[in-house]
Amino acid sequence: MAEKEVKYVEYIKSRFPQLDISNIKFNLSDGKYNDIVIINEESAFKFSRYDWTVAFLENEAKATNLINPYVGIPVPQVEYLDKGVAKYEFMKGTPLFRNEILLWKDNDQNYMAKQIGTFLKQLHAIPLKKAKASGIGEVTTNLSREAFLSEYENIKRKVYPYFDSYVKESVEQIFEPMLENKDFLKFNPAVIHANLTPTHFICDKDLRKINAVIGFGSAGIGDPAYDISILIDSLGETFVKRVGRYYGDMTSLLDRARFYAYFNHLIWAERLADRITTRDFSDFKFQIQASDIMPFGRSQ
Repeated sequence: MAEKEVKYVEYIKSRFPQLDISNIKFNLSDGKYNDIVIINEESAFKFSRYDWTVAFLENEAKATNLINPYVGIPVPQVEYLDKGVAKYEFMKGTPLFRNEILLWKDNDQNYMAKQIGTFLKQLHAIPLKKAKASGIGEVTTNLSREAFLSEYENIKRKVYPYFDSYVKESVEQIFEPMLENKDFLKFNPAVIHANLTPTHFICDKDLRKINAVIGFGSAGIGDPAYDISILIDSLGETFVKRVGRYYGDMTSLLDRARFYAYFNHLIWAERLADRITTRDFSDFKFQIQASDIMPFGRSQ
């Protein structure tokens, strides 16, 4: 084992001397903020990679304790052990992949959409009074209109040199609704996951069933449309409309969700431009999107 891996195993043994370790798996590359050690396929230990990511583990423990009683799909129990270390209930299964879903029969797609839509409906309905009492705060994605406008100027300054005229016009169309309507980004706050990527749905693909939802480090109080935007970005709006049948009225969220989805692509481009300037690609990773986002104003 590498030095880091030995250090992690020694820590686990010191905290849980009674634990009979028969199987160890390390995941030191997939997560953005943490290294993961899986013991006996029963427990998972997360270790923060950076000082600034410690807060995500603390927040995840608070969020999962809050959310668990309100949702039908299992959410892992999280025990915050020490600064930058947490122990998780290991949830068995594989991530959700859009390309696989779209090959399923119609009934199977609807069943998966029902599970996701019901989970989101339950999550977004958690009483805010309970959420605030749990200690979770607002999500970092709650930017003001002024902050979005500032980012727009940053994008024009940093990224426009790499755009042709067609792409520039496309970006201006993305920001047009916010520029023309001062209330475009107003929302009714709810408890949101804030990072609802396919890797955070743990599934039994044979049964077409979600075994668990994980990855609540960024969860907090925010715009429910942001959760929809992540789904649109990764699973595509065509499938998300199936999800909407079981969520309830998603129509009022769609345009903001589309905006966030487009905006996140632009932020990724801005960060890439920064890396080109600084030549720092130390933690650079490519992303994949569904590229199935409808234009603003389309209700169906």
